Formats: sequence, structure tokens, C-alpha cells
Amino acid sequence: MPQVIGHRGTPEDENTLRGLRDAANAGVSGVEFDVWWTRDGVPVLSHDPTVDRTTTGHGLIAAMTASQVRALRTKRGEPVPTLKEALSFTASRRLTAMVELKPTPTPAQLHSLLTTIRATGAAPYVVVHSFNADPVQAVQRAAPELHTALTHEKTEITGKEAARYGTSLNVSRFLATPNAVRDWHTAGLKVYTWTANWPPAWEKAKAADVDAVLTDRVEPYKEWTRTACDPTTTAAP
Repeated sequence: MPQVIGHRGTPEDENTLRGLRDAANAGVSGVEFDVWWTRDGVPVLSHDPTVDRTTTGHGLIAAMTASQVRALRTKRGEPVPTLKEALSFTASRRLTAMVELKPTPTPAQLHSLLTTIRATGAAPYVVVHSFNADPVQAVQRAAPELHTALTHEKTEITGKEAARYGTSLNVSRFLATPNAVRDWHTAGLKVYTWTANWPPAWEKAKAADVDAVLTDRVEPYKEWTRTACDPTTTAAP
């Protein structure tokens, strides 16, 4: 049965410590979250380049200082966490932390990323990933001991090609067929698939033998796995 990764923590409190805690308490094996850098070089959690959608504030994260970002609150009253806070939490729970880099980091930003990963003790549990090859390769060159992955969605990708970017592949659920997953596994990759939110997608991921699914619906997924693993449970007519 594929393990479960909380996508952005939880959708109600995405990219916040509350969201990470709620996902952890629901029984995830890991969490996925997104990183941007503030004007003064601090990595913080946010899916978007601006704070407009997720907080009551406005503006580009790259144009704000860390203290300005930290003063904001989400619509549910949560602060925007720093990467250090997020990784300190995931390391304390020994959770896989899938850290998605949105921009390609500058040398200074890359240094802050690696310093934070190492200082929090999260290095054994971190998978640094991105849709863009450049950030992934920058991390590979600077810290080859870290786990990295390409996040991929548009076209088929071979195991040989995906392995150039690290130890894992984070792939759209629409590309995760049994044959493709077999090829990726043969190349030595762990396979994560996103974003699988309903039983048909979970069934497909299980049939394809992926290692983990990223989902917004952690508790329903956990309940589904209990049902799917129970040999006394039969499908409704």
C-alpha cells in the first residue's frame, strides 16, 4: 500500500506549522511544502510568489523582509513559517519532508537552504524537488549527499532520464502507469505521485506500485487503506 504524504501539509492550513502538525497527527509518513526566499534571504513556506491568496497581506515575498512576512497571518490566523521552523518540526517527528523549490536559488539562497537543512537535523529525511531541473541540479552539485527529485507532469520520462535528478521521481498521477513505475523502480528511484485525492486515483496508484501518494485528503486516504487492506471487506454490489 503506498505511503501517504500530506500535500502542503493540509489544504485548510497549507504551508503552515498547523497544517504540518495536523497532517502528522493524521498519520502521514511525510509532508510536502513549497519554499520562496524573502528580500533578506530567509527561506519561508509559500506556494505562491505573493502572500495575497494565503494571507491578509499583499505583495511579493521576494520584496518583503522576513520580519514583514512573519508579521502576516493566514485567513485562519496562522503565521507564515520559516523553513527552519518547518524542518525542525518534521525532523522531530522523523517525517519525510518534500521541499519544493519554486525559484532557482541564487548562490546565497542555496547556502541558506543547505545550512537550514543541516542545522535542523532534517537532512536524512529531506527530498529537495522542483519542476525545474536547474534548482535540483544546483542542490546536487552543492550537496550530493541529499535526496533530490524532479517533479514531472507533461510527458513520459524514462527511468534513466529521471535518475539524473536524484533518488526519487515526483510524477503526475496521470503518468504513473504500472510499466512506467516498473521502469523507474528499475532505475533505483522511489516514486511519488501527486495529487491523488479520491479512491479511483488511490486504486490506480496502488495498482501501479508507487511508493507514496501526495494527497490533500489524508484522513480519507488512511481510512481507504484500512478498508483496502481488510480481507473481510468486500466491494458493494
